[in-house]
Amino acid sequence: MLLSNIDLLGQVRSFNNIPKEVLEQLDKMGSDSSPFLNTYESEYFNIIFKDSLNDFDFTNKKIGFIKASIKQNKKIYFQEEKERFQNNSTIISSYLYIFDINPKKESGGYDAAIIYWSKFAIPIDKIVKILREDN
Repeated sequence: MLLSNIDLLGQVRSFNNIPKEVLEQLDKMGSDSSPFLNTYESEYFNIIFKDSLNDFDFTNKKIGFIKASIKQNKKIYFQEEKERFQNNSTIISSYLYIFDINPKKESGGYDAAIIYWSKFAIPIDKIVKILREDN
């Protein structure tokens, strides 16, 4: 049911590991709350999770954002990420769940979910339920 659950070991942790030209586009990320990523957001996440994507590409994908166990959106995620960048902190600790056909359908068409600020991995059925709630 789940193609991939990428934990923190599969995530870039430092802004120093992100190309400067991508970081210069942070102001164009999170400008709306649509679950569909723009080009800059896609490129950012393709870099953040580059070591564990297993051929998944964020381009033109519908991504759910869950903070701890509460549905959020990319606008809120990137507000926090921009603050962390400005404060010379680390990148937000996140888990990436890439969905296969069943969770995608059950969640309302999400291709993947990014779970952040969660101390524990959330079961896939709970992620699907959280994403489905507002659809």
